[in-house]
Amino acid sequence: MQTSVAASIDENPQKRQLDQQCKVVLSHKSILARILKRTVSEVADMELDKIRASIEGNMRSGEVPVLETPERITGDNTEGVSVNESTIYYDIRFYIVIDDKDKLKILFDVEAQKDFYPGYKIVTRGIVYCARMISSQINQEFTLDNYDDVKKVYSIWICFNPPTYIGNAISRYSMKKEDLLPGIPDEKSAYDKLEVIQICLREDMDEKDDALIQMLNTLFSSRKSKEEIKRELSDKYGISMDNGYEREVDEMCNLSDMFEERGMKRGMERGIERGVTKVASNLIKMGKDNAFIMEATALSEEAIEQLRETLEVPVGQQ
Repeated sequence: MQTSVAASIDENPQKRQLDQQCKVVLSHKSILARILKRTVSEVADMELDKIRASIEGNMRSGEVPVLETPERITGDNTEGVSVNESTIYYDIRFYIVIDDKDKLKILFDVEAQKDFYPGYKIVTRGIVYCARMISSQINQEFTLDNYDDVKKVYSIWICFNPPTYIGNAISRYSMKKEDLLPGIPDEKSAYDKLEVIQICLREDMDEKDDALIQMLNTLFSSRKSKEEIKRELSDKYGISMDNGYEREVDEMCNLSDMFEERGMKRGMERGIERGVTKVASNLIKMGKDNAFIMEATALSEEAIEQLRETLEVPVGQQ
């Protein structure tokens, strides 16, 4: 049995092409460098050119080979498999090597997720992907008699059209040390081995003056023409349209225009959101607690509390 990105893509082959084209557009170093600078603490203080130069690996995007140009990630092994386990297909795999005395190497997986809630929490899936990236390092990056050589991994998820109560947002999930009884020295490098980053994009909501959110919303805009998108990427963000990138952005925009996937999806999701909000409101009025409503609607506890305040119905009160 295989668990593949393809399983979640529309049966329409042209829409599968749009999904793949999004990954192709994301796989360029100029885009990846901006994502890393905003979300990865190890490179936050580096210049974009240096981050771009640190991106390495003979990579592929998803299951389909992409054109190999100097500015394109062509893919680390995008298939993760182990004995008695299913196969996972990563969207974009690569690694960076930071040129310091220790030659720090970090492994990455970047995923484009069109469904904010595909029946499970994205961050949980990200943790599984991180675990796979760590276990696949055995006898590659480290041996079982020297676990200290484990390389840190990141799984970065770009989620389109999240619910309105989330909007444009970026969250980091990582491991931290907590002393139940103090005494053990805090050696962060020993446990700081995985992080999941979730980036939520909604072009129709406040971008909170965040440069990465603005750039990604421009890149995947359903409101701007492809000429506007290319011009803004070039003039505002300094992203070169050379090396075939202009053609690839054109292709993505053409596919999007042809099927109006983004517009149709946004309309459907707005309808779903209104329906979920109505269900949650009814459950609140029935006196159901937050745990029950979270299970029934997949809303966050924060969203439910905000709804309670609007309805002026405290927990446990009808």
